[in-house]
Amino acid sequence: MKQTFNTKQMTMLAVLIALNVSLSYIVRIPVPATNGFVNLVEAGIFLSAILSGSRNGLIVGGLSGLLLDLLAGYPQWMIFSLTIHGIEGLIVGYFGYQKKLISQIIGLVFGSLVMIIGYLLAGAFLYNWTAGLASIAGNVAQAVMGLIIALVLIPVFKKLPQINFKN
Repeated sequence: MKQTFNTKQMTMLAVLIALNVSLSYIVRIPVPATNGFVNLVEAGIFLSAILSGSRNGLIVGGLSGLLLDLLAGYPQWMIFSLTIHGIEGLIVGYFGYQKKLISQIIGLVFGSLVMIIGYLLAGAFLYNWTAGLASIAGNVAQAVMGLIIALVLIPVFKKLPQINFKN
């Protein structure tokens, strides 16, 4: 079955990406060892993926990560963020979209592991293994923060009629 985007879906994705990038840009904590930062991008990716599915999680995750790095002045991370956060959103959406809480939690944990391991490898590639290993604590904190925010906000957003990607 071929899936297509309609104008409403594309608009909602654009708004989700813009909101996620904006909030993540405002709330960011520098990590000198990796020349990166900790932010709220996971919360937006997790919410988007669970509320709208794996395809939209992939799009919101990848583009949010890429745009955030571009705007924050970390262009060396853009391609890594596009890939890592995109796969993260895909996994979370696959396990969590229209599923029970336990399946959503499994998706959130697997997605978080993809992000943590992905940035470990990216940091090692860009700098060295010490930098990659130094990123683990910040990325775990970022993932846990995003997971908590998403689990609190998902029931709230599910009740809003405006958050409906089926129309």
